[in-house]
Amino acid sequence: MDTNSRSMLSIAAVTTMDSVMNRQIRRGLSLANATPLTELPKVPDTPIETLYIHIPFCHTLCRYCSFHKVKFNEPLARAYFVALRQEITAVLQMGYRFNRVYLGGGTTTILEDELINTIELIRSMTQIREVTCESDPFYFKQGNPRHLQGLVDRMSVGVQSFEDRILKATGRFEKFGSGREQADLVSQAIELFPTVNLDMMYGFAGQTPESVHRDLEQAMTLAPTQITTYPLTPGIGKNRKKCAPIMGPDRYLWHQFISVRHCLGQSFDQQFPWTFNRRQPNRKAHKYVLDGEDCFGVGSGAFGRFGRRFLVSSFDIHDYITGIQTNPNRPGVKFEKQIENIALRRHELMIMMGHGYLDSAQFKARSGQSLWQALPLEMGFLVACGALARQGINYKVTEFGQFLALKMFAGFLSGMDYLREQANKGYA
Repeated sequence: MDTNSRSMLSIAAVTTMDSVMNRQIRRGLSLANATPLTELPKVPDTPIETLYIHIPFCHTLCRYCSFHKVKFNEPLARAYFVALRQEITAVLQMGYRFNRVYLGGGTTTILEDELINTIELIRSMTQIREVTCESDPFYFKQGNPRHLQGLVDRMSVGVQSFEDRILKATGRFEKFGSGREQADLVSQAIELFPTVNLDMMYGFAGQTPESVHRDLEQAMTLAPTQITTYPLTPGIGKNRKKCAPIMGPDRYLWHQFISVRHCLGQSFDQQFPWTFNRRQPNRKAHKYVLDGEDCFGVGSGAFGRFGRRFLVSSFDIHDYITGIQTNPNRPGVKFEKQIENIALRRHELMIMMGHGYLDSAQFKARSGQSLWQALPLEMGFLVACGALARQGINYKVTEFGQFLALKMFAGFLSGMDYLREQANKGYA
């Protein structure tokens, strides 16, 4: 097959997959059939992998971000943190234990003293292997990040791009400064914390493989522990319209993805097609995406998952605070939704493809069926388009297959956006 034919087949495969995934998201992740939570999951014998904590406040709202957030109001934010600590205390007193804590937002560091009190509470009540905290670059200019030393093990800094043109288009230049200024701020973070992840994005209007390469080279010169790269993900609802002015054509993503792999491959190892770890001796493992483990979410706008149960907390901040004040011994989870088996199997397929290898025996042990029994259409599609190469009863994921895994992950993020959009409309 010549290069042009191969390119046309690849574009057709990606377009088909995107269309199918959008339909699956709308059908499988609809909250129309979510039900009020009657009882919490049974406390397991072993620790749950992650306690996710959501901080839904920002000084300014980025146009491409669909996460649950509101404009910062200090009295409301302080009342929120009080309720949040009450919820965390209730969860821990029920006997739930966790391996790690992930604080996301919003802007987690928006009230530094409240954040510190929250982390100190958790560390005083339970043994945690790792605390990850998201941050924007500007915190390292206006805040006191040294106060978080010893409390935060992994700092994830949202940079997205060092290119001033993109920063201006996304409103981040006025908010956080130029790319050069942000690089200086990131350097401070790397000096302070044992593990620092940089969140980078591509797929912006006007980006080329060469400009993506330059962006990541600048990130690499800072020598962070980890670089997470993913395409601008517009979602499937109203967020897609907000993103439209800053999005580049989807057909350019393949070449930008190749540029990412070639650039970061110089000194980073690929963990997933979207996550790269710097090569260093005795490197500690850090997860960006769960491999199917359970997760407990606390705070307004948080999600959790226990097996086939998907848990949704209140997306109304006032309702969340009032609910905790009324019943401080009960977590803020309000709704649950049953996850279809097919959705769980597709997620397992995405994670395996992200790892670069489909292990048939492992998949059957987890799902009760072989890959072809559980996902005949998906497997047929992936083999036909050249995403998988057979190795005995198993499959190696090709470079194009890794790109499709990245697109699957982008679809997963779109699904989370879709859930948040529904929840914001009143389901939760």
